[in-house]
Amino acid sequence: MFDRVFRKELSANRPILLVAFICMLFAFSAPALLIPFIYPDVIREFGWTREQATLLASAKYLTGAVIAIVIGRFIDVVGVRRVLIVVSTAGGIALLSFLWTPGLAAYYVAGVMLGIAGAGTMVSIKVLISRTFHESQGTAMGIAMLGTSIGTVVVPIAITYLIETFGWRAGTAMLSAGVWLVALPLMIFFLNDSTFDGDSPPLSDATGLPATVSLNAAGELMKKSQFWMIAVAVFAVGFVDQAFIQHQVLYLRNDLGLSAAYVATGISAIGLVGIVVRPLVGAVFDRWSVSGVRFVYYLLSLGCLVALSALNPYVFAAFVVLRAIGHAAVLLDTTVLAKHTFGLANIGVILGVLTAAVNLGFAAGPWFVARMYANTGSYGSAFMICAVVGVMAALVLLPVKPTYWLQQRYFRYPIQPVD
Repeated sequence: MFDRVFRKELSANRPILLVAFICMLFAFSAPALLIPFIYPDVIREFGWTREQATLLASAKYLTGAVIAIVIGRFIDVVGVRRVLIVVSTAGGIALLSFLWTPGLAAYYVAGVMLGIAGAGTMVSIKVLISRTFHESQGTAMGIAMLGTSIGTVVVPIAITYLIETFGWRAGTAMLSAGVWLVALPLMIFFLNDSTFDGDSPPLSDATGLPATVSLNAAGELMKKSQFWMIAVAVFAVGFVDQAFIQHQVLYLRNDLGLSAAYVATGISAIGLVGIVVRPLVGAVFDRWSVSGVRFVYYLLSLGCLVALSALNPYVFAAFVVLRAIGHAAVLLDTTVLAKHTFGLANIGVILGVLTAAVNLGFAAGPWFVARMYANTGSYGSAFMICAVVGVMAALVLLPVKPTYWLQQRYFRYPIQPVD
């Protein structure tokens, strides 16, 4: 598994990993992770319901579903770097806009801009990693996603302190500093298109001829039943993942009565565990492909049930570990499933559509849980339904065969799957 080819590929492409890590930390993680921490304050200031407040996440991810498809095609034509610069700027502007948010309409507009930034960054990094890494794709994506793990450690503590010190508006705007001072200067002034060695037309076969970037060819792939099985599965786990992320602060603080500092520490602990497990989850996917993805989906479901008893400190620790593992899978699965099944041709469009499916799940999960809470007054039923949805996602993948991945294992270079 970790042979010479594997290690050489990772070592030779360290600049790509650095770019991906920085973008995932500042352009993707910070805007996404701070959102749940502003809900208690906006509810207090504006008198909104939980459903109204958490619809910010739904606006973000519904936008992301549309943008993912558009950006996937755009990347195939103009490249990753230019897209990353544009979407990172949109995310920074969105965070600054909270300084002047007067009501729901402007609040949701900020969510739309965050959706552009989040989906755009995610699709760009997935394409970049998929084109650059072949033997070590899952591991490389896991390393890149360490940016989100570190973000999960730093952002909860930072935003809690900033909100308590400066208020939710100024505190949110301050977290845009990483975009303006690190991510954008790195891509604009210190890197150029030649740095993105993987940002080139994918190989179609062993002859080395470039594959044609074609919407018609991508459309043919999307007619396959396996494509829609993957789409349904990643939608389902996206549903479960964001249902927890967007409600865990409200659940742990308001329903379980835990202190703000304890909750922030616990959520940061998820990030600390994620630093360890994210590359390991990627390695599991490299080694076992679809079977590995299904196994981690089961752990995601188990985390839903453990959350019901999270008031106990030992159960809370188990919840932290399971959430870290499950969250790692959600952010890695689309990249691995798409490439392992269909190969590299039209990977931008394919990953764009699948990321759109994930974003639809991200949008639906928080709204569903908020609606269930409004109807029942608790999170119990919603969390149990989320556990069932996670198991169903794993079962949907049973017929999916990783044809391209199997060919890679035998031939040691990327070739197109044979129907």
